Amino acid sequence: MKIFYYSRTLQSLHPNAADSIGFVPTMGALHAGHLALIEQAAAICNTVVVSIFVNPRQFNNPEDLKKYPRQSKTDLLLLSKTATNSVFIPSVDEVYAQNTSIPLQLAPLDAVLEGEFRPGHFQGVVDVLHSLFDMVKPTDVFFGLKDLQQCMVVEKLIEAYFPKIHQHNCTTLREESGLAMSSRNMRLSEQAKNAAANIYKELSRLKTNQGTFDAFLKESTLKLAHFGIETEYMELVDLPNMGKASQRDPNKRQAIVFAGYLEGVRLIDNILL
Repeated sequence: MKIFYYSRTLQSLHPNAADSIGFVPTMGALHAGHLALIEQAAAICNTVVVSIFVNPRQFNNPEDLKKYPRQSKTDLLLLSKTATNSVFIPSVDEVYAQNTSIPLQLAPLDAVLEGEFRPGHFQGVVDVLHSLFDMVKPTDVFFGLKDLQQCMVVEKLIEAYFPKIHQHNCTTLREESGLAMSSRNMRLSEQAKNAAANIYKELSRLKTNQGTFDAFLKESTLKLAHFGIETEYMELVDLPNMGKASQRDPNKRQAIVFAGYLEGVRLIDNILL
């Protein structure tokens, strides 16, 4: 496994133009969900590249950026035991050497749900991924569906700027309890992790509902409050634009999405219908 810190050295990743390069961008604090993405990349591509970069532009809350877990030594040890061929660990100056914001029409994704509650977040995602894609030059990229709205944003970015890249949206990996794996889970107490497992339980229960959703969503919000979970939003939405829906439509791609707080940690999850 090779470690790179500068984009100019990444040219050695492309000795053969016919090789496929699978790219898994991360912000570190790696867990089994990341490893599953690497495994899927290795099954498809000749070379697997993982980046570790905590992107300041996608944190609208400075305190959240400050508290985000950083454990590069542990991450590298973990990656050394996987099919990862190369790890890219750039600095902020390396990623944003041009200091530009990438123009991309994000509406309506930047105004609803994550876009509404985290203003500027998706522009930060676009900026960092545009830079990383340009430096790594992958043929395939791999993202977890836990960040469903982000996956929709990446689709827009790739369509506009990198049409030759193949995007793989991979199933959310979960703890035995059902809790979606996330780097932020490291900040939860064991008691809170047990409580947070109720998020997926409620999403799964809602998935069985066939009627109008509003009343059921309110009921789920009250149930989660009983476990100390403060719901920011819980909605039935149509994909890919994440527009609110009132009932299931078999002719549309839909999901139930959630965001909320527990012990001051922001958690998100979703379930596809």
